[in-house]
Amino acid sequence: MYVIVIMALSLILAFDGPPLEWVAAPGKVLAVVCAATLLPAGVAWLVGRRALRLLERNPADPGIGQFALNRGMLIVRTVLGLAQVGVLALTNWLVLCRAVPIIGQWPLVPGVLAATPLVIAILLVWTAIYPADRAVRAIALETWLFRSRPVRPLWPLGRYLLFNLRHQVLFILVPMLLILAARDLIVHYETELRAWAGHPLFPDVLLGTSAGAVALVAPMILRRVWVTQALPPGPLRDRLVHLSRKLRMRCREILVWHTGGMMINAAVMGVLAPFRYFLITDGMLEQMDDVRVEAVFGHEAGHVKKHHILFFLLFAAISGCLVTLAGDYCRGADRKTYEAVVTLTAAGLTIKWGLLFGWLSRRFERQADIFGVRTLMLAGLPCEGDCPLHDPSDPAQAHAAQKGDPLCVTAAQVFAQTLQEVAQLNGIPPRARSWRHGSIASRVATILRLAHDPLAVAAFERGTAWVKLAVLAAVVAVGAVTVWRLRLWTLLPWWPA
Repeated sequence: MYVIVIMALSLILAFDGPPLEWVAAPGKVLAVVCAATLLPAGVAWLVGRRALRLLERNPADPGIGQFALNRGMLIVRTVLGLAQVGVLALTNWLVLCRAVPIIGQWPLVPGVLAATPLVIAILLVWTAIYPADRAVRAIALETWLFRSRPVRPLWPLGRYLLFNLRHQVLFILVPMLLILAARDLIVHYETELRAWAGHPLFPDVLLGTSAGAVALVAPMILRRVWVTQALPPGPLRDRLVHLSRKLRMRCREILVWHTGGMMINAAVMGVLAPFRYFLITDGMLEQMDDVRVEAVFGHEAGHVKKHHILFFLLFAAISGCLVTLAGDYCRGADRKTYEAVVTLTAAGLTIKWGLLFGWLSRRFERQADIFGVRTLMLAGLPCEGDCPLHDPSDPAQAHAAQKGDPLCVTAAQVFAQTLQEVAQLNGIPPRARSWRHGSIASRVATILRLAHDPLAVAAFERGTAWVKLAVLAAVVAVGAVTVWRLRLWTLLPWWPA
């Protein structure tokens, strides 16, 4: 849901009215909004019913139903995204929200009203899919019982909705609403700000600065949106802190992420160390041993040490520059030119986020997987098998290890087993595709293949370095064009008027 929420809120942030006005009459707009709110829930109900039928018909192979639910939710999210983006981009819904008597011109209120159908639609989707999701989680709980691990009661509907709302909507909504509030205030005092700064672009630069500040401090806010607390003192905390020092990686705190024991996951938030948090769910702490937790911790540490969060922000900055350039080009243009530029920009951003971002994210996940293997090696995991790093008995293998970037086979196997265990405990089919992460099966196959081919590891790292260089080059190029087009150097206080 993250991408859908980001897309919708980006439209609310960027436009006061529809970029392409197809539906203008208030009655028709409201009808479209209602249809866009209810349609995804109907599709979700059908997907849930089909998944339940498959689970009932194939009790010996629940993966069939799990896979159907996973694939069906992709369809649901697609319908939800197209419907909500269509409401904001093709109808006068944004205009109607600003026309609400008395409160329509208050800062932040129009944006909240505009986002309300999206939030309602998401809640309805989760309500419709809840029975199937509960059935899949019940199957996962059987695995937990078989492992003689603690088992908590399944979420009732209310807790299920609240958890998903906090972790998949408010996680994005709260920072975006802060940026939206800043935008509304800047627009309200736009004339005064320009007069005070003596430059017509000062409000735009102030908005960009505000967005950057929110991005930096957002982790401190989001740890409150999610239910978290510091990881208590003990052997595991000592091991993770010691490992962080070995990795030369600083963070503000290591947190327990409370999910009612229902989620086996970990995450890292924050670009700068004073605002960086590592989160490990209570379910992971309950269900997995310390070595497995170290493997997951190493994966998340890889995102930090390989600067993935920074490159995601740079990737997003490219979009901001493109939108700014498109807006400047459209200033004073006729309607046809405006619609053509908006359409081309939207198509470009769709390709960028729909295809390139997913590919980039999956590549970064595999690089973080490699770092997770190296973290296990650094943590002192003993090697127990034929390994090109520790036991290169084959001369060809020894030569490849010297020329390449070898991994410990045992560490790779433990990391692969950790991935498989996470999928099993979460009720995720190993071959289920993920737009951002790839399937668990493909990640396991990749890490085991690389462990036996040091030259392939080195080639992968070189290729990823070139990808990062390409992102940097794109940021510099698009940023330079933006600076030149808008003459941003004139904002410097010492530049002559």
